[in-house]
Amino acid sequence: MNSVFFDTSVLVPVVTEQLSNHAAAHARFVRELKGGNRPCCSTHTLAECYATLTALPLPRRISGPEAARLIEANFHNLLHVLELSQEDYIAAIRLCADLGCVSGQIYDALYLSAALKGGCKRIYTYNINHFTELAAGRVQIIAP
Repeated sequence: MNSVFFDTSVLVPVVTEQLSNHAAAHARFVRELKGGNRPCCSTHTLAECYATLTALPLPRRISGPEAARLIEANFHNLLHVLELSQEDYIAAIRLCADLGCVSGQIYDALYLSAALKGGCKRIYTYNINHFTELAAGRVQIIAP
């Protein structure tokens, strides 16, 4: 069984039909759930999904209670949720510092750390460029 990792940029459209990339993200999510792989995300992913879902400027806004329900039903209960240690955080910070990455790229480095810790072979993301240098070929970076 292969482990695969989903980042926020894919998980948010999985549960948000109002987004243009919903169909592709949802189809990939379902394929991985039913395909014998172990789909994963990180604890940070759950928090970032909540922040993103409740901030999206959509015609029909997603409330806090609705976002919590979506996350619990679709991600917490269906995905293997990976946790990072303090050492994992420091390693991600060092990776960013060594590569000259700044700002929000630290969150991608944390996702990468979680994916590698979970033995994931692929990371599904719509932020391909953010992960390419960080991953340095250690894991496959794919858009759904």
